[in-house]
Amino acid sequence: MDFSGVDVLKLTTFFGSMLLLVLPLWPLQMLRGRGFREPFLVYICLLWFLSFFTGGLNFASEISLDGVVYRFRLSSGIYTLIFAALLLVYVAEGINEARKVIMISIGCQIFLIAFQVFLYQARGTFLKEADSAIVHQVLEPRVFNIGVSIFNTVLDLFLAVVLFQFLVNRLKRVPLSIIMFSALWATMMLDSVIYVGLTRPGTFKNFLTGHIIFKTSLLVMMVFPLAFFIRRFRKDSDLNLNRGSLDIFKKLENLEKDLEKAHTELKAYAQNLEKMVAERTKEIRAKSEVMERELELATEVQQAMLPASETLASMMIASLYRPCHEVSGDLYDYAELPDGRVFIFIADISGHGVPSALVGAMCKMSLGSQDFSRTNAGDILKKLSEAMKKVTTSHYLTGIIMLIDPRQRTIEYANGGHVPCFLQSSQSAFLPMDATGTVIGSFISAPYDFKKIAYPPGTRLVLFTDGIVEQKNAAREEFGQDRFQAALTELRAQKPAVVLGELYRRATDFAGTEKFSDDVTLLIADLP
Repeated sequence: MDFSGVDVLKLTTFFGSMLLLVLPLWPLQMLRGRGFREPFLVYICLLWFLSFFTGGLNFASEISLDGVVYRFRLSSGIYTLIFAALLLVYVAEGINEARKVIMISIGCQIFLIAFQVFLYQARGTFLKEADSAIVHQVLEPRVFNIGVSIFNTVLDLFLAVVLFQFLVNRLKRVPLSIIMFSALWATMMLDSVIYVGLTRPGTFKNFLTGHIIFKTSLLVMMVFPLAFFIRRFRKDSDLNLNRGSLDIFKKLENLEKDLEKAHTELKAYAQNLEKMVAERTKEIRAKSEVMERELELATEVQQAMLPASETLASMMIASLYRPCHEVSGDLYDYAELPDGRVFIFIADISGHGVPSALVGAMCKMSLGSQDFSRTNAGDILKKLSEAMKKVTTSHYLTGIIMLIDPRQRTIEYANGGHVPCFLQSSQSAFLPMDATGTVIGSFISAPYDFKKIAYPPGTRLVLFTDGIVEQKNAAREEFGQDRFQAALTELRAQKPAVVLGELYRRATDFAGTEKFSDDVTLLIADLP
């Protein structure tokens, strides 16, 4: 065989260019695996543009074998590379991602054709006559060739995937590189037979032989590194290439068996459904009864933790306590101390229901162990916070504690992140008792300060949790501090118990319901 007509430099440049175009596929596919899919798709679009323009410019290399000249077109090589890239996506990510590449490829073909027709028709407007020759060569629309190219592209894109999957399912022991080569080679050969046969029938044999030599050489260069990459990808990601059978009759047979099995199971389930529902209903009813008894017991225990009497020898005090569930996340306590002082405590525990009630019980026990005669209000909150941190990390509370000395008419208080309760004078001036420290039981270790204030005769103490002031109506408007204080001003002359009842009535009238979204606790005391 005579190779004297081979231009080694030109041929090396040709295949070197193809190799440079192949190399970006690996890093771009690795980016796809990390979620960056756009660069790969942009590269596919770029390859379609390169195929179009290099084909129009007739970039090619030639070899002469035994007096016959064979031309290797760069555009045909890029066209083959696009199919290898499609197969890479299908192998690595499945048919859905491969379908996107197919759609983009078809879209590029249509866009390039429209672009070609537009530029060709507009060449007289934008170019001088001397420059139009190269444009005529590159952009002259060949309608029949274009139609054949589009048909071939659509057929080949799907055929490459289907043929590869068919071979993978049937030839399980054949190396992946051989299967990929076979699928792409068969697809490219069919492409050549159709395209060359329809567009160059007079030179069909010569062109077809050149296509076979060229595309076989090109696929050998592409496929084996491609298969090596896919083999590593399969090892790292546990990729399974056996995605199903192309035997439609086997699929239908399996589907019929699955439907028959499902019908049998459904029939058996329907026969037992009534029995299952009855048993499940009985089980749910039994569990519900147990829960109801437990909630009743929890409610009784929580009620027992509250002060047994609403009378104090040194002052008139009244309380209102309305949980939004069976048990409350609010807590209050008061009592007269041996030294003649009175302590009052009110708290709002995070959350609702039984968990918050348990935290409240622990808080009550910790409060009962404090020595009020040897410590100040701030230290009491600090010890309470430290005790809570030992038993819970998911709950905290806000609270205010005060030590009232009726003889000296002084109040020592500490507020751990609670809403600012206040003193109301006989003329209804309000003095807020702001926070002196952070919430109780939180992960923040901060000191709890305390304040000591004197009050005049006729002062009224108003303590509350935020449930009443944050109650909303149908328009999502809160009852709010302004309405709350306005009602207290209007009812200043009434006894504490009367004021509490009227406040609750006004809040429920405002909301249009007696069901509060949060626990409600109110304490009012007329200080001596």
